[in-house]
Amino acid sequence: MLPDATRRSGRGSLPTILATAILLAFLVFGVTAVSMPGNVLGATVTKAAVCGANLRTSASTSARTRTIIRVGTTVTVVTSVTGGSWRTTCAGKSVSGRTWYRISAINGRSVRSLYGVTYLYAAISLFKAVAAPVVAAPVVAAPVVTKYAACNVYLRTSAATTASSKALVATDTQITVVTSVTGGSWTTTCLGKADAGTSWYRISAVNGKSVTTLYGVTYLYAASGLFKAVPTPSPTPVPTPSPTPVPTPVPTPVPTPTPTPSASPTPTPTPTPTPTPSASPATTLEGIDISHWQGPINWTQVSAAGKRFAYMKASEGTTYVDPTYLTNRAQARAAGLYVGAYHFANPSLDIGDAVAEANHFVDTARPASGDLLPVLDLETSGVLAPPDLIAWVQAYMEQVYQRTGVRGVIYGSPNFWKTYMGDTTWFATSGYAILWVAHWTLAAAPTVPGGNWGGKGWTFWQYSSDGSVPGIAGRVDLDRYNGLDLARVLIP
Repeated sequence: MLPDATRRSGRGSLPTILATAILLAFLVFGVTAVSMPGNVLGATVTKAAVCGANLRTSASTSARTRTIIRVGTTVTVVTSVTGGSWRTTCAGKSVSGRTWYRISAINGRSVRSLYGVTYLYAAISLFKAVAAPVVAAPVVAAPVVTKYAACNVYLRTSAATTASSKALVATDTQITVVTSVTGGSWTTTCLGKADAGTSWYRISAVNGKSVTTLYGVTYLYAASGLFKAVPTPSPTPVPTPSPTPVPTPVPTPVPTPTPTPSASPTPTPTPTPTPTPSASPATTLEGIDISHWQGPINWTQVSAAGKRFAYMKASEGTTYVDPTYLTNRAQARAAGLYVGAYHFANPSLDIGDAVAEANHFVDTARPASGDLLPVLDLETSGVLAPPDLIAWVQAYMEQVYQRTGVRGVIYGSPNFWKTYMGDTTWFATSGYAILWVAHWTLAAAPTVPGGNWGGKGWTFWQYSSDGSVPGIAGRVDLDRYNGLDLARVLIP
């Protein structure tokens, strides 16, 4: 048993007990506040920007803005937090609040690698949920079959129209189908007939060459409604009958009369002959554009057929290189043709994608003095809306200009330009004067978008995708240059 003095000192006074209780309460509250920064989301989630959004260094409108992201940009959210109040207008709707997203990545790239900080913050109402990707459900298929493109068809990296395209194959291109799968929905028009569905072909080879060899992937995918069982038959030529020769009649000789002498007549002057009018001089030059799809080419025969210039595919996206580019470039130039390179665009919302594609093209094509101006082949919009696609093309063309010192050429069809580029005239009036219009028609001139390209008209015209040229096996694109002097479209 303890002494009484010890027991009394162990109880403590009432003020001391109250002070201790208050201190403990503050301590517990502080620990709780530190451990609960906001509404914990558990696993990270992906959101997409509904409108342009400022990403800041902390959850406050007074914090520094590190970047502004565009509509459709995806972000990885680790949690939501309560911060400073904000008010804005997004998608035509006024929104406000104090809840912010804490963001760890943008378009799959970490915030730390992009900006050197662990997190960035943005107002929560500027984002929407991202639908889960469509997972192709395999369908039991018959053995491998061969199909043929019924019209021009994009081959994509997965069974969805949002997937990147690896190639655009022409009508009657042969493909090897290993199975059909159910994927994202598609709608299209082929051979004048509207079609839609969710069935895709999984493709292992194109024209007998494996997809792995051509593009470095195991399979590509295309909407099944764009193919047919047999290729378009070539028309059988009808022989022209040789005319039966008609014997030339032998004229009956006429006896020569004996001349009667007479006075010498006054000589009649010989009339000046009327000159035969010559044909109107040509005002255009003929050329072609090619890629690895044309296979080996006899450029001497191409030149002898009257082709003066050739554009050839050099690259696509940020990694693909056409394996025939350097060979075709050297042999066509040796045969006396003017040569130029084009890049097949794969626009993306990824940060810096346009600049990366431009750099890949310049590094691959190696444009040099005397070459035709470099070309951007614009046939797909990716998932970009017209304002974003216009900005993408602007960034690409500007980077090519910075690398080469010349303003490049833009290739596109009238329909694509009006639908996906808003029929803008910005490029025509901002130094990009050369348009290569793709309009397959028998008319005397093509339809020219962008206000007749700012009043300048067309410079190059791809008037057929179904041409035949000596030295090339199979079909080839035919092109025309508006003029007889190529000097204005050559790199100085």
